[in-house]
Amino acid sequence: MISELKTFVIAAQMENFAAAAKAIGLTQSAISAQIRRLEEEFGYDLFERTGRSVTLTPAGNTILNQVEDILSSYEALRGVRRPPTDSAPLRIGAISTVQTSLLAPAIARLHLELPDLKVRIVPGLSMVLLDRLDAEELDAALIVRPPFGLMADMQWHPLVKQDYVMVVPAHTEHENWRQILQTQPFIRYDSRSFGGRSLDRFLKAQGIAPHQVVETEELHTILQMVANNMGCSIIPYIFAVSVVPRLRTH
Repeated sequence: MISELKTFVIAAQMENFAAAAKAIGLTQSAISAQIRRLEEEFGYDLFERTGRSVTLTPAGNTILNQVEDILSSYEALRGVRRPPTDSAPLRIGAISTVQTSLLAPAIARLHLELPDLKVRIVPGLSMVLLDRLDAEELDAALIVRPPFGLMADMQWHPLVKQDYVMVVPAHTEHENWRQILQTQPFIRYDSRSFGGRSLDRFLKAQGIAPHQVVETEELHTILQMVANNMGCSIIPYIFAVSVVPRLRTH
């Protein structure tokens, strides 16, 4: 939330989201998203939007000095020297789809090179892990690339491009994926995740509104539900897709 507060102060000073975006090093849409998150968190509007310009609402103007005080206190806390330690773990956040396929082999190789290094793996959704990274509760995170720009003090390093597959019960009669989605119950991959949101945008673009019966972020649970004839799903490909019996892919 500190990044959002910094963005709020800069936008208030410049009275223009585009100018604030240029100053911070983000896209204008990322600035708008940060302000929206603050407004949702506080429960009231912070800016009046008029064309390309923005001005503080009375509520936004009221809290501006308080926010500046919070940021000053935060910077003072960051300046406190941390006690040295040789046992601080490397904190890595990871979404479920990469923990076994990508992260586990990487940690194994890292352990061979640095056998004394302690690693703490923190599971979670991409947005949650991104917030924890911003709060400096994590050192790195393996997530789906967000649909907005990262904070200026973060760096993005693409590792893999993950494919999506449709999984259906093995006995499903239809071969056409559209017909399957229109006739089978749909087990939805968590719409709160960045990957789930991408899937939602794809379905809307195709004009398809499947009959949802379950929503979960646990891919292995989804595969077991499909294998037990509960319906179909579209999920990021993981190794288990190829070994779980009684289902097929499209």
